[in-house]
Amino acid sequence: MQINVLKFGGTSMADHKSWKQVLEIINKYEFPVVVVSATARTTRRLVEAGELAARGKLKEALEISDSIKERHNQIVEDFLKENPHEKNKLIKDSCRKNTEAKISKLNKLLTYTERQGTLSPQMKDAIAGMGEQISSYLLAQCGLALNMMTQHIEARKIIKTDAEYGKANPNLLEINQRCGSLETVLENGFIPIIGGFYGESPKKTITTLGFEGSDYTASLIGGAVNAETIEIWTDVSGIYTSDPRFIPEAKPLDEMSYFDATEMAYFGAKVLHPSTLKPAQERNIPVFVKNMFEPEAAGTKIIRESHHDLDVLAMSFKQDIATLTISAYETVMGYSFLTKVFSVLEKHRLAVDAVNTTEASVTIALSDSALLDTLSKEFIEVGNVSLAKDKGLLTLIGCSVNSAQKLTEHIFGALGDVPLDLISFSKEKRILNLVLNNEELIGVAQRIHKKLF
Repeated sequence: MQINVLKFGGTSMADHKSWKQVLEIINKYEFPVVVVSATARTTRRLVEAGELAARGKLKEALEISDSIKERHNQIVEDFLKENPHEKNKLIKDSCRKNTEAKISKLNKLLTYTERQGTLSPQMKDAIAGMGEQISSYLLAQCGLALNMMTQHIEARKIIKTDAEYGKANPNLLEINQRCGSLETVLENGFIPIIGGFYGESPKKTITTLGFEGSDYTASLIGGAVNAETIEIWTDVSGIYTSDPRFIPEAKPLDEMSYFDATEMAYFGAKVLHPSTLKPAQERNIPVFVKNMFEPEAAGTKIIRESHHDLDVLAMSFKQDIATLTISAYETVMGYSFLTKVFSVLEKHRLAVDAVNTTEASVTIALSDSALLDTLSKEFIEVGNVSLAKDKGLLTLIGCSVNSAQKLTEHIFGALGDVPLDLISFSKEKRILNLVLNNEELIGVAQRIHKKLF
């Protein structure tokens, strides 16, 4: 059985017309396993509701909850109106009943949050994961109106994780064992539809896998069932040389390696979750990023080995970066100084984007967060601390070592008088990082892209 795992993102789930397109794409595959995100903007609205409740604004939070319910009811109603079927009344009743139950649970979570006066990481996950729970069930029901054998599968039964709320780590052994049930569903002629992004901890509580976590869900399942392909269906025709929202001249890439695609996601590209490709890479499963609005377009193919003769393969960037510089109190500290610095980062499980070190000084670039003030206080025990916020990180991926001089000319020519806070280059990874002021980031990115691509 050649299984294809298909993931559809929020823009693919935006309204009843895109739902129809999603189901038509699914129907072209013999053995598809489908993973879907929440409908467009729903997760953001859910988190907003949680934050309002935590600030004591329960009425406003419940209004968001009600608008989410009405929106989903309307999508189903419009879908069934345009796709008449003898079972539509039963489908509509089933959808409304399920949505009502989910919204009722959401309202209880919001009420509890208001009483507590804080939105805990555990409660935030329980609220944020509600969107996928609703959308996956409704899409499976709407598939019945097209005479498709779609069957909703609750993600909590399959995606088992630890209790690291907000960025849960999957339990691969359990997931691999439980995904056998999906093959049984397929053998019986049904198409499983699963909500992405969320899972279940050993405490039976909802966890989420982080930003773009639905991609990660799809890859975890794809690896577990040894899929033929994993396909990420979105609103762009593959992975581009840079973010086309900010770089109009960006071009789609035909092919990338797992490594380069992962690095691009890690350094700010919004197309994939940074952990998406690991399960696929372990099983050597090709991953495709495709455009659901242009389903015949080839998209980008991601495989183990992909070679190119370009000066630079792609460019990504992140806003809202901070730099921390820690200088040892003594002139020379050596490895003990660096050990102390990185043990603090490990304690808080913080990922570092770029590093510049000497024996007695280290500068690190990382995403700005509320933890930075805590970090600064902890680093005072190690050395003098300097914190700079409102920075941006620009990353060039797949740099050809042989063209380093050419790259330097293009980059610094495009930078002009723009001040840089940090530069790091890895020959082995073929990655060049630049940290500069936030307000300069997009303009510099546009100029560098024009020079290099």
